[in-house]
Amino acid sequence: MATGTTLYLRGVPRELVREAKAEAARRGLTLTAFVAEALRRALESTGPRPEVRPADELAESLRWFEQNRARLLRRYRGQYVAIHRNRVVDHDRDFDALARRVFRRFGPRPVCMPKVTEGERVVHVPSPRLAEA
Repeated sequence: MATGTTLYLRGVPRELVREAKAEAARRGLTLTAFVAEALRRALESTGPRPEVRPADELAESLRWFEQNRARLLRRYRGQYVAIHRNRVVDHDRDFDALARRVFRRFGPRPVCMPKVTEGERVVHVPSPRLAEA
């Protein structure tokens, strides 16, 4: 975290605090780091903001991807990137592995996950034709 602030919480059940401390210790984290991560994940998993439609969010993510393609190529060439709120939140060479992690983290919502390549990949899909008998 770049900057921090002090947060006091009253009325948190003792057992919950005890479990949080134990889990933080198991993960090798401070209680502060553990709680901050839990809060961040909770806020990210709430889904799209009501004023933003999923299709608009995907379109915005694709625009951001195109605007930042050169920078992304230097770091993620040949990999798939997951873009959420105009930032890369995860990446992997294996799309399935990336998708599983992203949907576990953000839930069932549209997330832009393009492959970072020099230009757009054009795929030609043949159209089915009826055979004459």
